[in-house]
Amino acid sequence: MHVEPVPTHPPATSRTLAEWLDPELAARYGVESRTRLREIADARAMRRGMWGAFLSLGASTTIVGLGILALGVTPSASVPWAIAGVIVAAVAALFLRRERGWIPRPGKSYTTRGAGDLRGGVIAALSLFVVFNVFLIPAMMSSADPVPLLVLDGGCALLLVSGFVVPAAILGRGREALRRQVHRDPRIAAALEAERLTWNAGVAVTMFGPL
Repeated sequence: MHVEPVPTHPPATSRTLAEWLDPELAARYGVESRTRLREIADARAMRRGMWGAFLSLGASTTIVGLGILALGVTPSASVPWAIAGVIVAAVAALFLRRERGWIPRPGKSYTTRGAGDLRGGVIAALSLFVVFNVFLIPAMMSSADPVPLLVLDGGCALLLVSGFVVPAAILGRGREALRRQVHRDPRIAAALEAERLTWNAGVAVTMFGPL
């Protein structure tokens, strides 16, 4: 008589979606264990972090362009920066909005070599900003008009925030963001419920949850 082995990990349908999303269950399994819900949350956070960085970069470019214009630089040299920033920010906002309903296919993963949380992003940005100012501050002190250099310094700060702090903050709260969005957006809840009913365990990801 052939007897099927008892599964090591519970199937996706063994719990409701609300139970899989329970923070206490997530704490019981640890933050490093791989699950389908975490795969979804992390991939979504990667994509949202990328578009969030572009949105911030576009807004920063617009601010710098307007700042250069305020310094008296000819509009032909400053306005294009502001216009380009607005375009980049608008496109990024559009794609960021489209990411709300995106569910990655099983096995789809993204990797990043940057900081994975807000604290790491702030440390990375602050470190580079300090190094930049080691060379810039002496130039400010010796300059008859330090205002252009101050604008340059501010632009550098905005660039570092856009490239390091914003995506790291989104990545660090990706799982909490998905849990929160499930409660607010019925479309995401329905998509995850359909995923729970159809998903099959794989070699790399053997459990559907927890988140």
